[in-house]
Amino acid sequence: MPTTDIYGVKDEDIEAARSIIERALSLHMEQAQESDYPDCYYYRVELPSGPCVQIRRNSGPFIRHQGNPSIPWHPDYALLVFVHGPRQELVTQYLRNATSGLSFLETKDSM
Repeated sequence: MPTTDIYGVKDEDIEAARSIIERALSLHMEQAQESDYPDCYYYRVELPSGPCVQIRRNSGPFIRHQGNPSIPWHPDYALLVFVHGPRQELVTQYLRNATSGLSFLETKDSM
């Protein structure tokens, strides 16, 4: 079954988190918008080797812990980083070893 690795960032600065991840993975993340919520944006990149990395705020319409967007998954973290897709272990190895300010939180089954 596919899985998603989830990391947390305590700082609310999504631009700083983007910079940390871009440096760790030597890539550029694109800004994206949730189609139903034009005022909300996040960062994402799909790597040619298969995995996808996303940085999202830990509140609002993007995050629905137990189906409720007002309950953050990990209340101590302002931002969440999701890594999923084929060969995600390549990305998670870099993130776990090469970044500061980023904490591994959990691995969840993906749908």
